[in-house]
Amino acid sequence: MVPEISEFSYGFALTNELVGWTALNAAPIFPTLIEEGKEGGGYDVKLDLPAVPLYLQFKRSDCMVRKSAREISTWGLDLGIPFHRFSITARKLSLQHTSLVTLDDGSNLVYYAAPRFHTLSGINEAWLGQKVAQRSLFVAPNEIGLIRDDQPHHVAFDDFKTYFLSEPKELTTVFIEDIRKKVEQKLEQEERPLRENVNAWREDIRAKIDRAQKVQKEIEEEIERERIRGRIEKEQEREISDDELDSRFERPADRRVITDTLEMRRRLPPEQPPMEIRDEPELPPERRAIKELAEDARREFNAQLVLVQQADVS
Repeated sequence: MVPEISEFSYGFALTNELVGWTALNAAPIFPTLIEEGKEGGGYDVKLDLPAVPLYLQFKRSDCMVRKSAREISTWGLDLGIPFHRFSITARKLSLQHTSLVTLDDGSNLVYYAAPRFHTLSGINEAWLGQKVAQRSLFVAPNEIGLIRDDQPHHVAFDDFKTYFLSEPKELTTVFIEDIRKKVEQKLEQEERPLRENVNAWREDIRAKIDRAQKVQKEIEEEIERERIRGRIEKEQEREISDDELDSRFERPADRRVITDTLEMRRRLPPEQPPMEIRDEPELPPERRAIKELAEDARREFNAQLVLVQQADVS
């Protein structure tokens, strides 16, 4: 069944609930609200206290209500009816998943977040009962790993089991309490205040963006090489060597980027007069670094940055 809720609605409901974590102060960072200086509007963090960055990419879930669903009828997975699933963005359409895997290198907390509900009544019930986080599934991109083909992929889950498909691979089922424990462990180990870490985090995320683009290009070339090999072997009914394959391979990933860029330019509407945009206010260096970190997370990883600290009990 197609979801009735949007990723934005689910993400808003989830982050709103995370703000109230017991013993933790979770501040979702919204860059525009930092600029406007809104109290409690995304910049409720203490620069002199340690913090842990949490990156969440929100997904919406389809609901499967019949045993004829492929997960059960084709793959025979141990999933109860009904169960949910969400799609992983296709590699050929976006390097989004590759980027998230690169970001999720063990030094960061990075998760896909998806609801165990799909209807308006479901999100309203979870919202009123303050159970949005409790009724959510979290998946670490690194556990899925890099996707090295052009096939559609998704994650299927019920209340107990989680699988990555198309070739079934069971994943760790992660709940909100598991993430809370990981955050608390990192906070216990972190002695430096946020103001001393944020610039390093910003440089780290930008380095990972560059790394993801290189990895994506390598995957593109690997897939294209195998496509060319398969075509030649089918035509000539023989196996070909890597050396012969190299002579026929011209780094098509580069050509495709150029072609796609030219095609995009042809589809652009006529140039319009520029919009008048207000000047950005001057921000202290640490706040600007936090703003840029959140902007990079959203733009390059489609992820919401949440800074988590011990709650201020004073």
